[in-house]
Amino acid sequence: MKLLRIPAILIGIAVLGCSSTPPTGVGPTTQPTDVASMPAATPPSIAVTPTLASISEPTPVPTSPVSQMPRGKLDPAIKVAVYNQEKVWPGTTLLNDNHDAEWPRIIEVNMLGEVVWEYVISRDLWEGEPYRSMDRDVELLANGNILLCLPKRGVFEIDRSGEVVWSHLGEKISHDVDRLPNGNTLYNFGGTDTVDDAQAKEVSPDGEVVWSWHAKDHFDQEPYRGIDDHGWTHNNAVERLENGNTLLSPRNFDLLVEVDPSGSVVRTMGEGLLHNAHDPELLPNGNILVANHVMPHAAIEFNPDTGEVVWEFAPTFKGKGGFVIPLRDADQLPSGNVLITGYGIIYEVTREGEIVWQLVLKDKQTALEGWHNLGFYKAERVSANIK
Repeated sequence: MKLLRIPAILIGIAVLGCSSTPPTGVGPTTQPTDVASMPAATPPSIAVTPTLASISEPTPVPTSPVSQMPRGKLDPAIKVAVYNQEKVWPGTTLLNDNHDAEWPRIIEVNMLGEVVWEYVISRDLWEGEPYRSMDRDVELLANGNILLCLPKRGVFEIDRSGEVVWSHLGEKISHDVDRLPNGNTLYNFGGTDTVDDAQAKEVSPDGEVVWSWHAKDHFDQEPYRGIDDHGWTHNNAVERLENGNTLLSPRNFDLLVEVDPSGSVVRTMGEGLLHNAHDPELLPNGNILVANHVMPHAAIEFNPDTGEVVWEFAPTFKGKGGFVIPLRDADQLPSGNVLITGYGIIYEVTREGEIVWQLVLKDKQTALEGWHNLGFYKAERVSANIK
């Protein structure tokens, strides 16, 4: 996920793309959120090893008075439990919400947790059956549209009214999708991938494949040969870097890979450190920020040359999945804070490990009963350039 800066727009909430009636009880209220009355969240135990000198110079944090915030409506499924107005990086947060398998949706919330925009995934895209795949990526484009990945279905660009304005269909798509500066679309495949599959493809606006990468050209050898855990590589992320190379996350190999435009491996990173890594991000200082699934799960920043962990945030959890794990996403915000997406909870934390914003699913038990298929997957903070 990448943070975008767009002009502040007041967006009315609408349930789009679905002709069915929402489940009983689902429907936002019209009362403003009283954050002060919310119960304070219990901070997780935090393992923080900040090396502030290694972190990029923080961007000044603008103020975010409620009067200047895009307003929406409260939603019965979610709430903001922590909001430190002085320390957050303000804006809206865009995410996919899977807590109701019969009603999968994309929502955009303000800092109070009010839903300012909502899109219920159209049943036309479901192809008849409820779409229960959790690992779908969503990002805001510079034109204000939303780019959506539906694993094993395709990539869809929808406008704010819910109309599909562009699509690229295919069964071998999963986890991650990015719109590139040249207008092409880069997407990932790792869900049930085989040795013969391409783990990443770049397509032009007319759907022509102009670049692809096959892990078999470099990893069809021991100790990687024969792995099968929801696919061979289960690659779960792809990112085009400023130098023209591409960063990939073959989860099952417990490492990250950087490849050049010809597809040759430039370097591998994280061997001996990473386990089932998710959503790596190359930071301006050259380090990697990634959600790492060791126990306990943690968002970590590490030096890819030395393997040294220079920062870590490891929230606590209880029971199977614990409502916190698995961690799926970690994004550095311009202030230096980090936005971390867990199974049923999203944190914004400072580099000192203080939780300054926290969004949670209210019904923890229902989410846990649907373990692994419900909850959140990724989120991104969108700056509204509030002045």
